[in-house]
Amino acid sequence: MTATQAWIGYAGTVALAVVLGGVVARRRYRVWYFFALFLAVTLISTLMIATWPSRFYTQDFWQAKEAALSLLRFGMALEVAYRTFRAFPGAHATMRWALLFVIAATFVAVVGISDGRIDYRSFMAELQPRVLNGTIWLFAAIAALILWYRLPVEGFHKSVLMSYVPFLLFFTLTMNALGSVSSDRLAWLSYLYQFAYLALMLHWARAAWRRVEEPARPPALRTGMGQPISA
Repeated sequence: MTATQAWIGYAGTVALAVVLGGVVARRRYRVWYFFALFLAVTLISTLMIATWPSRFYTQDFWQAKEAALSLLRFGMALEVAYRTFRAFPGAHATMRWALLFVIAATFVAVVGISDGRIDYRSFMAELQPRVLNGTIWLFAAIAALILWYRLPVEGFHKSVLMSYVPFLLFFTLTMNALGSVSSDRLAWLSYLYQFAYLALMLHWARAAWRRVEEPARPPALRTGMGQPISA
């Protein structure tokens, strides 16, 4: 890792801490518990690797971290789906079948790994990309159904999802390219990934710290004087 990559990584970690601080300070964890947990696990594991590299900068720890984050991503998607669709029975029923199909297809893809053994190489080349593909399809299915039924979406959910799905797609393409590109192209790909991650964290930080705007009320209700006009 070059000095430039290290500094970009530090900036991304600081931005991640700012995101988590905003989620806690603005109490946005109340509208998305799994997202707050995802941020906390990501930040803690990153700090562990940076602070004790001899112990945690290992293939086994990275593999365990990514497995935990994959489960949390699925939890994030399912929580958003529940919070958005629970008040709409018809859309909720369609959503259940769509998500069940995506989860089942992801499970079949993971089980279908040829030799059945999950070492670091097979995790990087086969398992992790398939799980990420499943996560992308899960978020995409939720977004498509929201658009189809024209459902109202929490502003914070929308801001995170609209940025995270393209990033996950780029992350998946990066994972797939690890074993097929030259060292020079791999270095540029690493830079692109780090800048994309930093941009994502900055966007999330802005969304997390944005003040929650309360809906405007008629002047009579704001001042407590007079009676609202009704038809």
